[in-house]
Amino acid sequence: MTEQKVTSRITKPDHTGTIAEAFFIANLLFVGIFYLFLWGLYFISYKHATQVGKNHLKQALLASTITTLIVVVLNLYVWLSAGYASATALIAAEVYLMLVVPVFLVLGILGFTKAVNEKDFKYPIIGNLLGINSTR
Repeated sequence: MTEQKVTSRITKPDHTGTIAEAFFIANLLFVGIFYLFLWGLYFISYKHATQVGKNHLKQALLASTITTLIVVVLNLYVWLSAGYASATALIAAEVYLMLVVPVFLVLGILGFTKAVNEKDFKYPIIGNLLGINSTR
């Protein structure tokens, strides 16, 4: 009998999409620090990620940019108008926490569950802007 050499190629799972979606969800409440972590993940992992991981990373990064810009604009408005010890600050915080966070949190959770299963997910508007085609 001839002995055959079997070479199996073990592929490591790509967790880039999962980590990106987790950073996106965390950035909704801890704005800024996880946004920077997301950019770090982009520069470290984008070249080596699978296409699914790249899609999740790009969408999470754009969605995080949008939510971070909303927070910055609301903070500038409060700071330049009435200050932080005012009803304006309270209303701005409520608008962010009750309108922006839930909408983006649903997207983040859906994206996270797809990323854990290594499946593609297309954010409704953001995915179209980036030209991502989801196989669902």
